[in-house]
Amino acid sequence: MPQLPESPIWQRDSSHAQVLDYHLSMLLDTVRMDSFRRAIDASVQPGDIVVDVGCGTGVLSFMACEAGAARVYAIEGAPIIEVARELAAENGFADRIVFLDGWSIDVDIPEKADVLITETIGSAGIDEGIIAWACDARERFLRPGAVMLPQRLRLWVAPTESPDDHALLSDWWTPELPYDYTAALRRAARSLWFNFIPSDNLLGQPELAADIDFPTAPSAPVVSAGRVKIDRDGTIHGLTCWFDSLLCAGVTIDNAPPRPDSSWSQGFMPLAEPLEVSPGDELGWELSVSPDGHHWTWQVSRLHDQSP
Repeated sequence: MPQLPESPIWQRDSSHAQVLDYHLSMLLDTVRMDSFRRAIDASVQPGDIVVDVGCGTGVLSFMACEAGAARVYAIEGAPIIEVARELAAENGFADRIVFLDGWSIDVDIPEKADVLITETIGSAGIDEGIIAWACDARERFLRPGAVMLPQRLRLWVAPTESPDDHALLSDWWTPELPYDYTAALRRAARSLWFNFIPSDNLLGQPELAADIDFPTAPSAPVVSAGRVKIDRDGTIHGLTCWFDSLLCAGVTIDNAPPRPDSSWSQGFMPLAEPLEVSPGDELGWELSVSPDGHHWTWQVSRLHDQSP
């Protein structure tokens, strides 16, 4: 009997395939993998105890073992941890990796670690909850003076002209819909979307929205505001956001546009009502993001208009 899309079996199989494809895209991102390899080789010393928060397929835990870690606590709350266990056994790392099934805030480890690794960096930098994960791990898992990888992450925003991305919102206005879908439109306007944004779509210079130093940062919302000057004629459909991160001294990684070859895209925060702009216009922006990365709010308003 064929499985219908709404059946539990079909959903599990489909989800499993999507998760594997997602992790494969990260493993094939050579810039991503090479950067973490260099950072781990520079950060993990022989005999170190390492904790890997959000281990995924375990690749960074494997790298830590190769760098000399005596033991790695690999923590993962998603089903991909079962794949990681099999891979660790097949690649000869099972004797040094302790897998902990659960979200890191809900588990504990029996000893303090010398190094924290967490690759919970999303396409919008902090959307996967890296602030909450890293701060909790710093307080509960690490010895004083332990190394944190990444050390720092900065979030950038820029006004963007992107009618195709805004269609994710505006398509809820289409008259072909059978009923009033304004409620869905409101939700779409408050949703953080992801896509590869060409640099030509940016209408102004990027603004720094957050600068997070993980060894000292509090587990608190990111709240920031600023102003941006428009460089050319166009229509602002939303704010694009991206990150750059210092993994360790001398090793950085980012997803600043254009990065079509990256496994990270960029974040896109749509405006409910697009704004027509001209060179010299000044706009104010506000942004708030919860530490777990779940709740994003933003606002863009016109401050000054120098156009004729």
